[in-house]
Amino acid sequence: MARFADLDRHAVRALADHYGLSLVGFKPIEGGSGNSSYQLQSQQGDYVLTVFDDKSREYVDRLGQLLLVLEEHDFPTTRLLQPEQGCMTAMYGDQPVMLKEYIVGDVCRDLSLAMLSQVGASMATLHQLEIPDQLVEREHPYGLHLFRSVIGRNIDPSYESWLAGLIPYLTEKIPADVPRGFIHGDLFYDNLLFEGDELRAIIDFEEACLYFKAFDLGMGIVGTCIGDTKVVPEKVAALVAGYQGVRLLEEEERRTLPLFAEYAATATSCWRYWKYNFHNPLAEDAKQHWQMVRLAEEFREMDPP
Repeated sequence: MARFADLDRHAVRALADHYGLSLVGFKPIEGGSGNSSYQLQSQQGDYVLTVFDDKSREYVDRLGQLLLVLEEHDFPTTRLLQPEQGCMTAMYGDQPVMLKEYIVGDVCRDLSLAMLSQVGASMATLHQLEIPDQLVEREHPYGLHLFRSVIGRNIDPSYESWLAGLIPYLTEKIPADVPRGFIHGDLFYDNLLFEGDELRAIIDFEEACLYFKAFDLGMGIVGTCIGDTKVVPEKVAALVAGYQGVRLLEEEERRTLPLFAEYAATATSCWRYWKYNFHNPLAEDAKQHWQMVRLAEEFREMDPP
C-alpha cells in the first residue's frame, strides 16, 4: 500500500519532541489503507507513529480512549502514549497523530492450528469486555446498511448486480436476536502479531463496533482461515475451538456461523470495491472484490462447525 503522509526528519523530530522523546532514528512501515505509519527509535524505546490521513481528530481521540480502556482490561493490543499535555493525539498540520508502543512481533499469513486457537480465544475474551457505548458505533462501518451506496455506479455492473441480489437475502436470513457486543470488526491475519507461535497482539481497532459477535467470528474466518483461494476447514475448526474454550457459542450463533462468514466476505467485497474503485482508485486492486465474492459463495455451502 502507498503511504499518504510523507514525513521528513524535521517533521518526525518535531512530533517526537511533542511526546518528550529523544529521537535516534525512524523508518516507514509499509501497509495501512488510510494512514501512514513510522517506526521511531528513541532513547526511551521504540514506538509507532501513525498519521491518520482520512480521519478526524474527534475520531482518533475516541480510538485513543478505546485503546486506554483495552489496556485497563489488560487486553493484548497496542499501548497508547499520550502527548505531554494529556491529549489523546497530537497534530501534523490538520491530520491527527497517534503514538503507540512498538510491539515485537511479526505478521504471519499462514497461521498454524495452534496460532488460530489463540486468536479464537482472544476474540472470545474481547467479546466479553464491557466497553463504554460512546467509544464505538452500533453498526459495522461497512456492513449491510452501506451496500446500496455502491450499486448503480456501473464500474463493474456484474458485481453490482450480484451485490444487489444479496441484500434481500441477507436482510431476511440474518437473525436479529443473536448476541451483540464489542467486536474488532476487521480480524484479518495482518492485524495479528506473533512472536514465534505466540500471539502478542491484536491491532487496528479502527472498525470496532457494537455488533453481532458471530459476525466478528465470521470475519475472523474470512481473514485467517483461507488457503490459496479456498476455506481450510481444519483452520476454521481450530479458530472456533479456541473461541469456545473461552465463550461457548449459542446454538443459533453456531447454526448461522456460515451465514455470518458469508456476510463478512460480502461486506469485505463491498469495501474493496468502494476503496479501490472510488475512494482511492488503484488499477492493480480494482478487481480484488471478486476474491471475496467467491469466498461468500463457498460459505453458502459450508456446514456449521
